Amino acid sequence: MGTVLFFTPPPGDVAAVVMRAAGVVVIAVSLFATAAIPEFLGALIFFFLCVIFTIAPPDVIFSGFFSGAVWLVLGGLIIGIGIEVSGLGARLAGTLERVFGGSYFKVISGTILLMLVLAFLVPSAFGRVTMMLPVVLALADRLGFKEGRNGRTGLILAVGMGTLITPFSILPANVPNVVLSGAAEAVHGIQFSYTEWLLLHFPVLGVVGFIGLPIAIYLLFPDKIENRLKKEPEVPQPWSFNEKKLLVLLFITLGLWATDNLHGISPAWVSLGAGIVCSLPVVGVLPAGQVISKINFGPIIFLASVIGMGAVVTQTGLGESLAHFLISKVDLTEGSGLGKFYSVIGLGWFLQLFTTLPGQPAIMTAVSEPIALATGWSLPTVLMAQVPAWVLLIFPYQAPPLVATRALSGLAISKFMKLMIPFAIFGALVSVPLQYHWWKYLGYLQG
Repeated sequence: MGTVLFFTPPPGDVAAVVMRAAGVVVIAVSLFATAAIPEFLGALIFFFLCVIFTIAPPDVIFSGFFSGAVWLVLGGLIIGIGIEVSGLGARLAGTLERVFGGSYFKVISGTILLMLVLAFLVPSAFGRVTMMLPVVLALADRLGFKEGRNGRTGLILAVGMGTLITPFSILPANVPNVVLSGAAEAVHGIQFSYTEWLLLHFPVLGVVGFIGLPIAIYLLFPDKIENRLKKEPEVPQPWSFNEKKLLVLLFITLGLWATDNLHGISPAWVSLGAGIVCSLPVVGVLPAGQVISKINFGPIIFLASVIGMGAVVTQTGLGESLAHFLISKVDLTEGSGLGKFYSVIGLGWFLQLFTTLPGQPAIMTAVSEPIALATGWSLPTVLMAQVPAWVLLIFPYQAPPLVATRALSGLAISKFMKLMIPFAIFGALVSVPLQYHWWKYLGYLQG
């Protein structure tokens, strides 16, 4: 399919580079979605094809390496190693076990609750993943969930999906939220407040996600806590010097992440700085050589390619051409209000397969006026209708925080998809109609 698109003559006034970009992007998406080859190799193929066929300038193709997300994940990987090596992860995991560890379902629900609470405090999904996943992996070890166990998979997915799905309803908590908010103001002069965003989305996307996600994980990855590593009451062990140093560093890092609007330092550079401190002689907690030996750079290359792909889709005009094509093929003027709602969400859902979540809101915002004219809805309603589409993602490459979860945990892509596809279907059948009727109740949606 990708090869056919690459050599297809462009229709009408579409530039030739758009068709070439479409071919390369379809090839890359196919490799990323199917995991037919290792993810880093698919990423290198994407870079190679874009460069040799001059799909976009090198600074666009390799823009992922300039993105803060890549450096945030790298810093997070180093912090994660420090949490593991210092023993702090096991100590914090013991606390979580005492609070949530009564049963497998309780520990899954508790983890998702914790990720939701952190979403109000830490405005970076990457930061939440990099901080909590090492601790949750240590908790999995304490509960006897070794590699390959459903319980371990369930806990990993509770962190990755828990830091993504429900926080879509909290304005500063995820990158697509911020991109949509910024693009709406820049392109249309429309500002969304924190309270308005929360009122429109949290009662459905937040609550349904919080209730549905642990149930889905529990049903799809059933397990139970059988053998505790320590059945007798634990004798508190004194804190080591490295644990104390790392705990102080984590509190400082968390504080800087939570107050980035005040000091203006990106969460990426906070994460990278914390990783550097972890590796420094004397003040750090692990030798620099151990960092190099433990980090798998493959997922970082993959993350850079996913971000670069979104930039290529936007820069070449492929995203806007695809959006206009989809709008022309979908009749938004007729049908029931719920049918229109599904159609608009379907446009966003299909587009984000190619743009990924960080790129989708910028393109959908740019083409929202013809959608508003066709549906008869207000422009703010059309803009906000993008958000329910984000919850319906079906591949981990679409959301960089899930790529980060994959990088830190090593969990197979197939495990992500085993949860994401049924949960997307559940969202389409339950969350979307509820969202429509909630907006109707608020008077936000006419027709």
